[in-house]
Amino acid sequence: MLEPHLTLTMALGEGPHWDGHQQRLHWVDILGGELHQLDPDNNQHQVWRFDEPLAYAVPDENGGYLAAFRSGLWHLDDQGNKQHHLVEGPQDPAVSWCNDGHCDAHGRLWIGTKNAEEQHPTAALFSHDGQTRQHVDGVTISNGLAISPDNRWLYFSDTPTHHIYRYPLDIEQGTLGTPELFADTRALALPGSPDGAAIDEAGHYWVAMYGGGVVVHLDDRGNVVETVPLLAPNPTKVTFGDSDLRTLYVTCARQGLEQSTLDQYPDAGSLFSMRVETPGLPGHRYRDMRHAAT
Repeated sequence: MLEPHLTLTMALGEGPHWDGHQQRLHWVDILGGELHQLDPDNNQHQVWRFDEPLAYAVPDENGGYLAAFRSGLWHLDDQGNKQHHLVEGPQDPAVSWCNDGHCDAHGRLWIGTKNAEEQHPTAALFSHDGQTRQHVDGVTISNGLAISPDNRWLYFSDTPTHHIYRYPLDIEQGTLGTPELFADTRALALPGSPDGAAIDEAGHYWVAMYGGGVVVHLDDRGNVVETVPLLAPNPTKVTFGDSDLRTLYVTCARQGLEQSTLDQYPDAGSLFSMRVETPGLPGHRYRDMRHAAT
């Protein structure tokens, strides 16, 4: 079972990312506009607060962070200060804004947006490596971004549909092929809706089920291996961390929960973790391809 690792009251904890260079875990509270950093060796926890919602942040190979705010992509310095506004959007924030992110092995950032009202298919999937490109449209709430160990598949879900897809990925060109359905969580009778995910070195897909109070472990064919509960109804995203990549970290949310539910689940909004047998895949730093050596 997943246990509380760090007691927090995050409104919408999201985007956990393990940086092997720093040996630090990073994650955000989207609605709180916060970037969190944790050193698991000594449990040192830092929080940087911003003036707008923050969907995702990943260390930049040239220092600092690339951060996806409601206003667009920014470069932060090592102390979490906004330095440069790199690009707008990628969509009108009155309609859709950044929700999920994942860096591939080349350092390209994949960004999924969500409809501002979470009701209309105005969102999309983009990539950014110094230039921003759109790959998928007609999405309501982007989630589930993860890439297979051999870099052949990019996984992606539109949460309200309960469908998790995988797209053929050309890692060199940063392009996607025709998707195939990987898993239908409703057909699998899984509780909640598919949210953020991560893949282990065996190619298995671990996904937080928002509203279901569980993390589901699927094999590389989309079959359920195990369902792991946690004492929080709204897990949002998972990642693998620590020096051996065998600790599964899970963020979760308190948003929208009634007081009676919070009384029942006092750790809602905290960071959870558990040890796993199969290591996860290492995280990647952002790399601006315009400045990469040829």
